[in-house]
Amino acid sequence: MYIRFDEFSIDTLQLEFIIKGHPVPVDERVCLLFSLLIENYPSHCNKQICLDHIWPDTIVSDMSLSKLVSDARKVFKQAGCSVAIIQTVHGRGYRLSQELGKQLANNFVPQDKSIIQPISVNELSLEQGSDTKQPKYDNGAKVNRQVSTLDNDSRYFSIKLTVFRNKLDALVREWPRVSSIFCSIIVSVVVLYALASTHVFDHFLISGHSEISEKEIVYSEPVDAIGRVLWVDDYPENNSVEREFLRSQHLGVYSTTSSKEALLLLSLYQYDVIISDMGREEDAIAGLKLLEKMRADGNKIPFYIYTLNATEELIEQVRLSDGQGVAVDSTALFKQVMQHF
Repeated sequence: MYIRFDEFSIDTLQLEFIIKGHPVPVDERVCLLFSLLIENYPSHCNKQICLDHIWPDTIVSDMSLSKLVSDARKVFKQAGCSVAIIQTVHGRGYRLSQELGKQLANNFVPQDKSIIQPISVNELSLEQGSDTKQPKYDNGAKVNRQVSTLDNDSRYFSIKLTVFRNKLDALVREWPRVSSIFCSIIVSVVVLYALASTHVFDHFLISGHSEISEKEIVYSEPVDAIGRVLWVDDYPENNSVEREFLRSQHLGVYSTTSSKEALLLLSLYQYDVIISDMGREEDAIAGLKLLEKMRADGNKIPFYIYTLNATEELIEQVRLSDGQGVAVDSTALFKQVMQHF
């Protein structure tokens, strides 16, 4: 189905763009992004929703999404399309630009739903005594207007049906996570109720201390830890396996999600190694900037970049910034990190 704007159209089924009447080859993921933004306008879509919609069942960095948006803007600009297409909602995600949103609303506002009235005989009669014998009413134009109204209505309900189908698909994709959260809440309530009913909990409230054995306490780092690692990544769940491996090697591993928090922690505590991702939020080189800031402050703690794509230029820049290395897989990362302990 085609969704038409002033300067271009998008075919949501064939996943292609028509700019100034000509098909323009683009990454089909750009079409998926546009469909999602159109579906949710005027609301914005956060980055995780975009990532799940465009790369389902795949773990990717938000750098991929930022690059996709940048590439889409370049394609439209090179094709001579001057209108802004995607608005960045800083710190939250992306939204269809306001100008396209207005065009979308204008294109799909239903017209008057009046029923086509039968044409009377009088309307078809010709003026008597007229040399030109023109009809009193331009019935062809009237019929054309009525057909145009029906066509607009058909397209309006078609887009509504597509939006509903997309929302239903999104609900199906999100259902496992929603049901998991719901089950976790139920289990937590049951456990708290059971705990509140026990003698141990009553004694805890009266005496002011717990009878739970100190041996059962789980510490943030092993008692016999041989070192401490600070891991900076805005999606720490992507590195849970790697962090657990380092803990199994008797290392204390601490996570933070931003360079600002990392610098604060470095000013308060001692760490032996820093591991950072490359891109965070809208900053594609956040990890490199953190390294340069640390070195400018005189901090010489070993620093490694852990990323999906390591180019020769990136490796060289990390070296020039006095970093220790770049790793793209866990094996290479562990080999480099463990040499410091």
